[in-house]
Amino acid sequence: MKNERGFTLVELVLAAFLLSMLCAIVWGLFSHYVLYYRKADDRADIYSSLRISLNRMCREIKYAQSVSAASDGSIITFVNAERIEVSYYCLNNQLLRREKGVAAPLSGNIESISFSYVTKDGLVIDKTNVTEEKLRPGWVDGLSLIDVGIKAGKPGLDQESVALTRTIYLRGAP
Repeated sequence: MKNERGFTLVELVLAAFLLSMLCAIVWGLFSHYVLYYRKADDRADIYSSLRISLNRMCREIKYAQSVSAASDGSIITFVNAERIEVSYYCLNNQLLRREKGVAAPLSGNIESISFSYVTKDGLVIDKTNVTEEKLRPGWVDGLSLIDVGIKAGKPGLDQESVALTRTIYLRGAP
């Protein structure tokens, strides 16, 4: 047993220290990866929910029989293909669809929704000038397209919001 050498206490302490440092680095990288993954997953969920809601809204608005004069920069009211009055608007961070007086949520975590209207003459009506333009008689009769913008984000996330916009060409309106 005289030629056999073992590890000294200093070597064992140094090995334990190096192993603990390596574990701390790996744990830090892992925790950052998990945080990044959660943020990306939340962002993908919000984007998917917005896309589905916006697609449904655009499909209905595209074939609207008429757009109501009650519409403005933050709410749209129209008569759909089945001749039922439908409204889309944002309330308490939810995108709501109201039909026959009953509001149903389509998507959550909504920060804002905006509508702007373009007439056949090229006049753009948005929240900056909708008050004056709504005073003109028959302003909704000349609409040719509607721009819809939705912005959403999850509270508490340190990232920018997701924003989607879509231009809708009205086909069902006279």
